[in-house]
Amino acid sequence: MSENCRVSIKPHEIARNDLRSQSLDLLRFPLAVVILIIHTFDIQELAIHGQEYSVNIYSGFVAINHFISGFLRQQSVPIYFFISGFVFFLGRDWTTKIYIRKLKNRVHTLLIPYVIWNTVALLLPLIYLLPCFSALFPNVHKLEWDFSLSRIFSSYWNLPQEINNFGNIWGTTAPIDGPLWFIRDLMIVVLCTPILYWLLKRMRHYLIWLLGILWFMVVYFDLGRVDQLLSAFFFFSWGAYMSVNGKDMLAEFGRFSRWTNILYPLLALLYITAAYCWPEVAVTIKRLNILVGLIFAYNLAVWLLKCGICKVNRFLASSSFFIYITHGIIIALVLKGVFYLVRPDSGFSVFLVYALAVGVTLTFLLMSFYLLRRYTPGLLKVMTGRK
Repeated sequence: MSENCRVSIKPHEIARNDLRSQSLDLLRFPLAVVILIIHTFDIQELAIHGQEYSVNIYSGFVAINHFISGFLRQQSVPIYFFISGFVFFLGRDWTTKIYIRKLKNRVHTLLIPYVIWNTVALLLPLIYLLPCFSALFPNVHKLEWDFSLSRIFSSYWNLPQEINNFGNIWGTTAPIDGPLWFIRDLMIVVLCTPILYWLLKRMRHYLIWLLGILWFMVVYFDLGRVDQLLSAFFFFSWGAYMSVNGKDMLAEFGRFSRWTNILYPLLALLYITAAYCWPEVAVTIKRLNILVGLIFAYNLAVWLLKCGICKVNRFLASSSFFIYITHGIIIALVLKGVFYLVRPDSGFSVFLVYALAVGVTLTFLLMSFYLLRRYTPGLLKVMTGRK
C-alpha cells in the first residue's frame, strides 16, 4: 500500500471505538437475562393437577414484582432496538447495493430464526398433550383446538387466542413465540430503513424528537400494536441517528452520567410508589425511566469496563440471542415443574420458586447453547442466524 493510500488512525480513537463496541457487547447477555426474569414473573396464574394457583394473593410476591417492574420491566427491548439501529448503519455510506446486501443478511439473522422458533412454539402444544405432562397442563386437554391454516399462519404474526389459550402471557399483539414480537417489528423497521435514512439526513435530530414525543404520548391511548411499532421505530432511529451522523456515544451519553445515576433509581422508586398510590401517573414515570434507563445502562457498561470490574465474555454475549428466542417456549413448563415440586405456601417461598425457575431455565439454555455450538455448530448457526 502506498503512503497516499494509508489512513491515519490515532491510538486513542481505536481505544474509544473498542470501548464503545465492548460496552454494547457487555449489555447483550444481562439484557437477555432481564427479559427472562420479567417473562417468568409475568406468569402469575398456574394450573397444576387441575388446581388453580394465583400468586397475587401473596403481598410479598406482589411487592417484589413491583420492584422488578420499576427497575427492569420494559428496559431491555428498547436498548436492543437502539443497538440494532446503531449497528445497521455503522461504518459505511448508504447505497442501494449495501441496503440489498443488508436485507439478505437479515433474512439469515432474523427471518429464518423467526420462522423456526415460531414453528417450534406452534408444535409445542402437541407435546403438552402427552400423558406425562397432564399434571402440569391439565387444561390443555379441555380446550377445543383450532388448527386451521388461517389460524396457523396468523400465529406467526399475531397469536390467535384459540391456538394458545393456556398460561398465555403474550396477548394478541405477539406471535406464538411471544418474545419474538421484537424480531417481527425489527424486520418491519429494517424494510423501512431507506425512508428512515432519507429522513435522518434531512431532519436529523428533529426526527428523533418527533418519534420520541409520539412514543411518549401513545401510551395514554392504549393502542397496543401502535405502541409497539412506535417503540421499534423510535429507538431504532435513535441508534441509527448516532451512526449516520457520526455521534460519539461515549461523549454524548457520558455527559449525562451523573444525572442518570440519580434519576434512574429515583424514577424506579417513584414508579413503584405510583403503582400503589397513583396508578394514573405510573405510565408517565415508566416512560421517563425507559429513556433514562437506556443511557444509564450504557454508561454503567462503560464504567464497568473502564474500571476493570468486568470484561466481555464472548460465550455469554454470543448466547444472548439464543436465550432470547428460546426462553418463551419453556419458561411456563419450567416454572410449573418447580412449583409442583416445591409447593410454596408463603410469599417468600413463592419468590424462591420463581427465582429457581429463572436459574433452571438459564442454566438449561446455556448448556443447550454450549452443546449445540460444540457438536452441531452448523445447526446452531441456522437456528440463530449467527456465526
